[in-house]
Amino acid sequence: MPVRAFISKELPSELGEKLREAGVEFLALPLIKTVPVEFNPQEVLSFSPEVLIFSSKNGVKFFFNRLSPERLRGVEVVAVGSSTAQELKKLGFSPIIPANFSAEGLVELLKGWEVKGKRFLVVRPKKARSLVQNFLKERGAEVREVVVYQTLPSEEVKEELLNFFSGKVDYAAFTSPSNFNSFLKLAGRERLEGVKVIPIGHVTQKAVEKAGLKSLPPPQEYTLNGVVSYLLRLVREGLQA
Repeated sequence: MPVRAFISKELPSELGEKLREAGVEFLALPLIKTVPVEFNPQEVLSFSPEVLIFSSKNGVKFFFNRLSPERLRGVEVVAVGSSTAQELKKLGFSPIIPANFSAEGLVELLKGWEVKGKRFLVVRPKKARSLVQNFLKERGAEVREVVVYQTLPSEEVKEELLNFFSGKVDYAAFTSPSNFNSFLKLAGRERLEGVKVIPIGHVTQKAVEKAGLKSLPPPQEYTLNGVVSYLLRLVREGLQA
């Protein structure tokens, strides 16, 4: 029987090819859709941020759909994660990236900054943690948040998801808490019984554990490439469920 794995995100062709070469039968399917949330661009400009913080490439996309990058040239930009940074580079920014692609990693980066009195604009989804904002406020920074999108379960993929999980699944990799929680709504917690769950990072791991499920430790690299490399190593080591 081939190893069967689910990944809650579309895969670039080269990563899909690596899984196929290893004999892994997989379904790579995002379980959430992102929709924009209206915000007032003028309020952003009147705040005159000195530092912009983006935690996802969706945040970059929806923010700059309403605001021209030219209006924010000269502002320092921070990106949590390589894909977020890539989106910003396409727009002509040179983002600073924390070593650890997480809110905790960003806090570690900011510990070395003089933030008191500085104006930080945090671009975020509707549901998000406040770790970075709380840290900045405690250090005397002026913080403004702008909600630019929200995530919703993708009901249209439910049938395909349930079809795949009608057979034995060895691994299920989740790329965000939102994707994991959408899985629970679309397929149900019982579908993960006997499945080895791979979280992309510690925040997703906590979401899994909060639902009363066990998970494997996250990969060292909190990226899609890190998840696939980790999965391939598990397959090679013969740790199938």
